Amino acid sequence: MQHETTNPAKSLNDSWLTTKLLAQAEPAFTEAAIRNQVFNAADRQSSKGKISGNGLAPHIRHVGAKVLINHGGFLSWIAGGAK
Repeated sequence: MQHETTNPAKSLNDSWLTTKLLAQAEPAFTEAAIRNQVFNAADRQSSKGKISGNGLAPHIRHVGAKVLINHGGFLSWIAGGAK
């Protein structure tokens, strides 16, 4: 009997990183810059009306107080002309 073990390589699309780990993986972005992009990711209301988000929202997940960002999604957002 042949036992086949699989060690699937984790693709970038499967990697969910904290802002700190994403800043380490992508040194062009500081942790503060990434947090700013997360803050501005979704549409929001202000006293002057609607402020459009930057488009990063689909790549962000909130798990309790922790914020996770999909690494591959972040890179594709950058490649697509991040706002």
